[in-house]
Parts: sequence; structure tokens; C-alpha cells
Amino acid sequence: MKKLLLILLFTFSLAGYVSAQEEKEIPKITDKVSNEGWTNDANEAFKLVEEKNYPIILNFTGSDWCGWCKRIKSEIFDTDEFKTWVADNNIILLELDFPKGVSQSDLLRSQNQYLAQEFQVRGYPTIFMIKDKKMVQTGYVKGGPKNWIESVEADLKN
Repeated sequence: MKKLLLILLFTFSLAGYVSAQEEKEIPKITDKVSNEGWTNDANEAFKLVEEKNYPIILNFTGSDWCGWCKRIKSEIFDTDEFKTWVADNNIILLELDFPKGVSQSDLLRSQNQYLAQEFQVRGYPTIFMIKDKKMVQTGYVKGGPKNWIESVEADLKN
């Protein structure tokens, strides 16, 4: 719950900053995303969460070096079943990547480090889903997309 409050505080602080800086725009992150259908711009993602009350998945990953991250990507995130579930539920997908062999802009690296610190990420993959002001933390779940989705949905109901 504390983490959810931090997210909401971050989002509302950002909204206040944006309205106070009407003529200044927050720079957009333009770095390539390693997962198709995902964004890596937290400002844009949280803006949609706030405006439309969409659920969001935050995926803290080491896309080019973390074996479990690669496994969850191939066994779950890259599947048609997962992509259909995301589309059917208007889920925003936010990738927060910590690669070792891929260069990132200073802006993206700073954003990812800030959010990892706020969410107290200790390892990869660490995945959070926020829906209707409830937040669950998960990671790799054995059994493919069906088991992963059922696990997340069950945790959100508790």
C-alpha cells in the first residue's frame, strides 16, 4: 500500500509540475523498447493511468542479461494469450529496463533508477500490476500465460 501511495504521489506531483510549467514540456523518452507493445516512458504511462483509470504493469527487467527476464518475455509476454488479455483489459505496459550491453539515454536511465528505488526493486524480473488502486508484486510464474494471468488476477482480488 505504501508503494501505491508513492506512485500516486509521483503521478499527482507530475501533474502539478506539468500544470505549473504550462509552457515547458516534460521531455519524452525516445529510446527503443525491447518488448513489442510496451512503453518505456513512465510519464506517458502514468498519464494514461490517471486520465483513463487503466491498469498498468511495470516490468523491471534486465532484458539483455537476466535469464529469468528473457524466460518471462518468451513464455508469457510474447504470447498471443497475454497480448489478447492486455488488449481486452486496456492494460498499459511499462518496461523499466536495466541492460548491460545496450546504451540508454540519461533520461531513461535516471527514470528507471528512480522508479526502481521507489519500488525497492531488489532483483529481476520484478513486476508490479496496479489496478483500481490495488497493487500486487509478481515475477516469473511457471505454466505460461494462463497461469501468470490467473495468479495476478487472484492477487488483485485479495
